[in-house]
Amino acid sequence: MVNQNIVDTAMFIDAEDPDQGSLFLETVKLSESFFEQLKKHPVPIEEAAIRAISNNSMALDIYCWLSYRLHVLKAPTPVTWPALKAQFGAGFSKLAHFKYKFGPNLQLALAVYRDAKVEAEERGLILYPSRPPVAPKQLLAR
Repeated sequence: MVNQNIVDTAMFIDAEDPDQGSLFLETVKLSESFFEQLKKHPVPIEEAAIRAISNNSMALDIYCWLSYRLHVLKAPTPVTWPALKAQFGAGFSKLAHFKYKFGPNLQLALAVYRDAKVEAEERGLILYPSRPPVAPKQLLAR
């Protein structure tokens, strides 16, 4: 996927309910092409892992990215720090600041994705083929 919109529309409304106080209604409509890609290539993520790092958006992003990438790799794959910053560090002006924040978040993601094989080095990360965080469902023989 390159330069693809993932959301067609989104609505976030702060609503008042007399019985429950303030409610926040969130609605997002995925773009048709992104939805089709998700159906063709689902991302295996573990619910317990998401709950464990749910208070950290960068760690969640890294976990989901690793979940999507690692189990389909055929060989070790380098990813440079500038490429990682382009994907995860839009709010950082300096690469050094991004790397400083990325490291602990990577460790959080790896703590909940124990089978992930990732090496941090001077030039970036090396991603290694790894088991998915959730085993694929086996087709039942009839």
